[in-house]
Formats: sequence, C-alpha cells, structure tokens
Amino acid sequence: MKPYLSPEEASLQLGICPREIRRRMRRGEIDLGVALPPSPGKRQWSFKIYQTKIDKITGGGTAQCGS
Repeated sequence: MKPYLSPEEASLQLGICPREIRRRMRRGEIDLGVALPPSPGKRQWSFKIYQTKIDKITGGGTAQCGS
C-alpha cells in the first residue's frame, strides 16, 4: 500500500470531488493528512492524504463520486 493518497484517489472513497478535497484541506476544514503550501517560486500545493484518516471517516468503506 502507498504511504499516502492523492486527492483523486481519496475522492473515490469519500464521494467528494478532488478539487473540493484540496480546497477543504487548504482551509483546514477537513483533516485527511497534510496540505503543503507551495515552495518559494512554485505555485502548486502538495497533498498527502492518509488512508487511516479516510477509514475513520468512512468506517473503512468506499463511496462512488457523484452518486
């Protein structure tokens, strides 16, 4: 298993679109892992989402995005 997930991978389990996951993590509204601000000279945030945090929210199940 990977040490962490991308917002795209997490969205399949949470039923929340990746863009919304990124927005909520940047604002501190949802704790799924770490939202790392851009390095100096960069514009893109990095996200490390931990499966254990998703499991606490979902109870270990999966959801389908858009359903």
